[in-house]
Amino acid sequence: IPQLFPGAPGSVRSHLGLLGGLAGAGAPVVVTGGRHLDLVRSSLERLGHTEHLVLVEPEGRNTAPAVAAASLALDPDEVMVVLPSDHLIRDPARFRSAVERAAALAEGGSVVTFGITPTRPETGYGYIEIGEPAYDGAHRVARFKEKPGEEDARRMASDGRHLWNSGMFVLTAGTARAEFERLRPDMVEAVAAALPGSGPGVVALREGFRGVEAISFDHAVMEHTDRALVLELDAGWDDLGSYVALHAHSPQDADGNAVTGRVILDGVTDSLVVARSRVVAVVGLSGVAVVETPEAVLVVPLDQAQKVREIAEEAES
Repeated sequence: IPQLFPGAPGSVRSHLGLLGGLAGAGAPVVVTGGRHLDLVRSSLERLGHTEHLVLVEPEGRNTAPAVAAASLALDPDEVMVVLPSDHLIRDPARFRSAVERAAALAEGGSVVTFGITPTRPETGYGYIEIGEPAYDGAHRVARFKEKPGEEDARRMASDGRHLWNSGMFVLTAGTARAEFERLRPDMVEAVAAALPGSGPGVVALREGFRGVEAISFDHAVMEHTDRALVLELDAGWDDLGSYVALHAHSPQDADGNAVTGRVILDGVTDSLVVARSRVVAVVGLSGVAVVETPEAVLVVPLDQAQKVREIAEEAES
């Protein structure tokens, strides 16, 4: 079972080892950008993955093109376990058990995703509405729902009919190709043209990859396929792609602050402060994220951190 890790590998080393104890797990496939290549290589080396395939994107185009590229590089019968690299799994053994169940479903032609029982009315995650029972504990997907407003999040978190969309998928490479060819033939054609070979080793995707539409696998495939099944996952999952989650799962001082880099705090509580290139001083604030990089500085209340994506898109426009 190849292990696929699309996106920027913020915690790629732990993810590369996540399925190490799973019977039949094959060499990992990592889809990443050039700036993360050294991290990926060192992580693979530390974990003893002498056989691997690293597909290097000239520019990130979201998860659908990444999954398409990996599916084209693999044998059609191989089961792909698609794992974004910024997720936390606290119970690897239980996760591996869930993957085994999902792999069996995937070998029958299904596209399996994992749904997480909501523990809070989270507005930063997508949701899955559970459909009719299928088999082996899986349900059909009634529909995917975008990141909701607070009122809808409260309703979906408590009605027993919705799960958080984990963004993790299990399917065969052949199923992925078939669904891309049916739903997005333009994308799979463009990705195929950008793929010079299938490795092993490090393979740089051609410059034409930049022209592929940047779209998530959810939007390109999952929302339109009739093969979608959802398995409820209870393995201590969380998405570290949000500042709230990053703060919650980082070591904290006695005042609830999680800090990285050269940071000076005075009267600060329950905050996340990251200094990448210079000293950052914060005084008299509570419940904020302060993130400094050489390119920019972000200051935002943790409970409004989901607006960062909108700000980033505005800055790039």
